[in-house]
Amino acid sequence: MATRKAQKLPDDGARNGWYETLPPPPPAQRAEGAVTVDYAVVGAGIVGLTVARRLGELRPTDTAALIDAERVGYGTSGRNAGFLLKGHSHGGEKDLELGRRNDRLCAAGLEHLRDIVMRHQIQCDWSDWGRIYVAAGGPGETHLKHLADGLDGIGTAYSAVDQDAMEAVTGTRFYSQGIRADGTALVQPAALMRGLGSTLPENVSLYEESPVSEIHSDDGFRLICPEGEIAARQVVLANHIFAEELGVARSRVVPVALFASLTRPLTKDELALAGGGGEFGLLPASPNGSTVRLTRDGRILMRNTLVYGRAKRFDEAQLSEALANHREGIKRRWPDLADIELDGTWGGTLGFTRNGGVVFGEMAPGLHAVMTTDAAPLTRGATAGKLLAEQICGVDSALLQDMLALPKAALLPPDPFLKFIVNRRIRKAETAEAGEL
Repeated sequence: MATRKAQKLPDDGARNGWYETLPPPPPAQRAEGAVTVDYAVVGAGIVGLTVARRLGELRPTDTAALIDAERVGYGTSGRNAGFLLKGHSHGGEKDLELGRRNDRLCAAGLEHLRDIVMRHQIQCDWSDWGRIYVAAGGPGETHLKHLADGLDGIGTAYSAVDQDAMEAVTGTRFYSQGIRADGTALVQPAALMRGLGSTLPENVSLYEESPVSEIHSDDGFRLICPEGEIAARQVVLANHIFAEELGVARSRVVPVALFASLTRPLTKDELALAGGGGEFGLLPASPNGSTVRLTRDGRILMRNTLVYGRAKRFDEAQLSEALANHREGIKRRWPDLADIELDGTWGGTLGFTRNGGVVFGEMAPGLHAVMTTDAAPLTRGATAGKLLAEQICGVDSALLQDMLALPKAALLPPDPFLKFIVNRRIRKAETAEAGEL
């Protein structure tokens, strides 16, 4: 019998500002006693939710268990900035065919999520506002030019936005220029995740607050949780960077933590300072820039501060540094809002691969894994989850062939070398592009 023991269990910390704006959820159903299903999916983020949903649809007479260590919407997928990207073209100018494949995967994920949200009337502040990539000075403008080259190369339409137009949108002259690309939706990410979790097919059971500490495999699988165990014929690991804690995709994904803060709702007079009250979504062209949103309920989201995230934890020193950066970012853009109250500061983790590769497919007999990587986690992750379920069920498509044509995630150097390399790049961007924060 083979046994996989988790070296570390998920713990996303005490705060998630998006989640805290929602009403309290009903009590969690935990995995208790002995449960037997056909499929067990570990991780109820965007990938796990779409894997479980599609398995339930394709195998209506089978059963599936979706298992999460926390509450749906509280973890990584409910912590991002809430952009459902139709495409993502950073680096697209270097490999146009790779860029086109990734854009097709993103676009399919956006439409899949749109269909679910509209069909089930999930209340997640869905908006088709689009996105503007922004620059605040010379370094950002250089990155913006490269990004435009990538959009040109893969045939994505966009329009230039000058400083006056940026001021009209945001109420600030902080930004020197931008590029607007339509087709992207904005959402409240924790609300989206919770809605996806509450509308799963009837043959899919959701178990929350049930971290999987061990997986035993011998003529099937047994997943060990604190209050019970789940037996399954097949297992899908959709638990992001925690898959490596169970021995899958080790040394394949670079975890990078990002931090965000969400203000209280702005008053009418305060909204006038931030462009007059209309929502917006800004993505930085620079790696050291800030993702900024004005939400439908009138809050400012600031997300920045990169940290090598192998610890998979967000300590108080990191949160304090991020909070200071968020306040400084608000002050630079809207000086009169410098002291506005914040309703939460939190961390979340993105995964990057050395070669733009993916973690996708069967890792061992009956054991599958899928991980969303790069900076389009919600849409490309939704597509990856849906396609893995279809691959398991023998459903082929041109989109699945796109996914299979992507390179497998390349092997990374071990720590402390990897940590040194990542931290050096982060410090270089912080030094050279400090004005973009």
